[in-house]
Parts: sequence; C-alpha cells; structure tokens
Amino acid sequence: MSQWYVTPKQRLNADVKLICFPYAGGGVAVYHSWADILPDNIELSIVQLPGRGSHFAATPIDNMEKLITLLYPEIEHMLTMDYVIFGHSLGSRVGFEVARKAVNSGLQAPRHFFASGSGAPDIGCFEKSIHSLPQLEFFAELRQMNGTPAEVLDNVELMKMVEPTLRADFQIAEQYQYKGKDIIPCDVSILYGVEDSIETNSLLNWSYYFESCSLKPFSGDHFFVESERGAVIEHVCDVLDWIGYQGDQEVKRVS
Repeated sequence: MSQWYVTPKQRLNADVKLICFPYAGGGVAVYHSWADILPDNIELSIVQLPGRGSHFAATPIDNMEKLITLLYPEIEHMLTMDYVIFGHSLGSRVGFEVARKAVNSGLQAPRHFFASGSGAPDIGCFEKSIHSLPQLEFFAELRQMNGTPAEVLDNVELMKMVEPTLRADFQIAEQYQYKGKDIIPCDVSILYGVEDSIETNSLLNWSYYFESCSLKPFSGDHFFVESERGAVIEHVCDVLDWIGYQGDQEVKRVS
C-alpha cells in the first residue's frame, strides 16, 4: 500500500472520491475525522507527503515540481474515477498542480475543486520568507501563525524531529508561483476565513484557472478549516449534492 495517502474508511460503492491535501506542516490528522461525518457515497483519501505519519522516514521534499513528479503516479489511479479536490493553504496549490497534470495527461478534470485558505497559485503564498531562518526564529514565526499546537511547539525534541518537514513545506509555499495559463475545466469554490489576512483580489484570482468560481466565507482566521470543521464539511457536502452526488445519508452535523 502506498505511503503517499491514507483512506480512513474504504467505501467500495462510493459515487465520488474526495481527495484532500493538508496545509504546510499538516498531515492526515487535518482531515481524518471527516470520514466519520461524510455520507457513505463519498470516499475520503488524504494525501500524506514525506516526513509525516507512516511516511515519516522519507526525506521531505522542498520543490513543487519534484513533489508532483513523485506524488502523481501514486494517486493517478484515483483520478480515473469521479473525484473532487479539497486543499487548504499550500494544499490547494498542490491540489491545483495535480489537477493540472491530470488534465494535461488526458484524464478527466475533477468534478469540483475546493481552494481553501489560499490565494490563487499565481500569487506568492507568504509575504515573508521563513524557511531558512535560524531555528529559534523559525519556531517563533510558527508560534505566531497559530497553526501548530502549543504542546507541540513547547516540546523541543519533537520540534527538532519535525523541523526538516516544516522547513521543506514552507520552502515550497514561499517559492512556488504558477506562471502558466492552463484552465481546469471545472468550477472552483473559494473558502476563506473572515479574519484571515488574505486579500480578496488574491482569492478571486482563482477564477482565472477554472470555468467559474464562488466565494464562501467562514468565521475564524487562516485555520478555520480546523475551528469551523463542521461548517466546512457541510459546505463540501452541499456542493457535492448540488453537482449530483446526493447520498441516502445526510452529513452528520458537527457543533
């Protein structure tokens, strides 16, 4: 079995595959609980990049082109069925490159694309570069971002273990910028936190790379995908219902 993804609950009779891509530094845990909430007609698979989870022993990758070259063959079989992509922050950009490669390889486009917590791929992900900062400064920047649990940040040995993975992820996020003009032939939903610092124009630029777009605000900051998990999942299911994947089972409401 591939270490590049995890499928928490196999659903052999699912109508559609939901492929989720975590944010920089994130792993399978970001989305794992979704499998308990999604209707039975949606099968969830979560991309697991090197340096985390069961893929921990692999060397982290710090370049988008190399990442897609290695990742794509591991998940290509998922792209031959009906699928949708959900990515948060860096994950939305990795998902975009996967969708772009699928279409350019002659496979079908995703049935829908969810770009969450991220400006469009033609715009830099961060105003400030942190991936090459000295260790203490790097950790301090992570603490300010409010996306890493305090108990992890306070565990020096654990932070040293995950530091190479974090630096690699942030290097990709800081250096990747799409320069092409490919259009993915599907619609995109742009999800954002109303307290996040991402500018509206940066969000709207996603429309250049898809057939049509819609914006969906959520309470919270950049990590609303965690704090507003239930609302995010409900929105994903509402969109999938709208495009034809109505399940017999309603999504479980999460407080």
